[in-house]
Amino acid sequence: MTTPLLEAIPHRRLAEEIVDRIERLILNEELRVGDALPSERELAAQLHVSRNILREALGVLVQKGLLEVRAGSGTYVARPTTEFLRDTLDHFIRFNKSALFELIEARRAIEVEIAEMAAERATPEDRALIADALARLEASVGSLEPYTEADIHFHSTLAVAAKNEILQLLLDSIRGALRENIRVLVQHHATAVEEAMRYHRRIARAVQEHNRAEARTAMWEHLESVRRDLQDLEGQTLALDETRA
Repeated sequence: MTTPLLEAIPHRRLAEEIVDRIERLILNEELRVGDALPSERELAAQLHVSRNILREALGVLVQKGLLEVRAGSGTYVARPTTEFLRDTLDHFIRFNKSALFELIEARRAIEVEIAEMAAERATPEDRALIADALARLEASVGSLEPYTEADIHFHSTLAVAAKNEILQLLLDSIRGALRENIRVLVQHHATAVEEAMRYHRRIARAVQEHNRAEARTAMWEHLESVRRDLQDLEGQTLALDETRA
């Protein structure tokens, strides 16, 4: 592949400059999903950099999910995924005490809209999948990991029914953080699952009935309930710490 846009780079922050330049080519669609990059030898020669520097830059782009390496074939522009963002958010949630509450705010911004759109746009097939997802949730109550995965699946099914790929990608990007959120509540809050199931049933029913206002309200109230439960847990933890002190 001949790419005249890949010109020699000045000897300054070479790896970072290569990353920036290839990112721009991808974002401007001058390099498209599935396009093969030149061989490592050819690309290093075009850019007037060593192959070690080039490998460093390509590694960063692979980590970001912009490129993929196919064994025995070469390096290609990858189809966009949310894995890099998801990993970043997972790390942030685990090491930031306030992050679970910020996650609830983010979920409100995303999932209240998803619920309303799902109620408006769900097809008969979507409604059947949502009913199946709710049944899976009901069956998994009492088992931590099956319930956690079924809860995530229920919300993902709503996102598919909303017919908005950006919202679907945004929800997928917080999947890992959402999993942590659910586990914390299921393990440590006595009534969290009972409350969540009540709202899940309301949301599913509203979507089945194409009731946009009720779907929106039920999702908002569900997330507000999650926020209160997390506050309860935080208060219990603070009280225990004071007792120990």
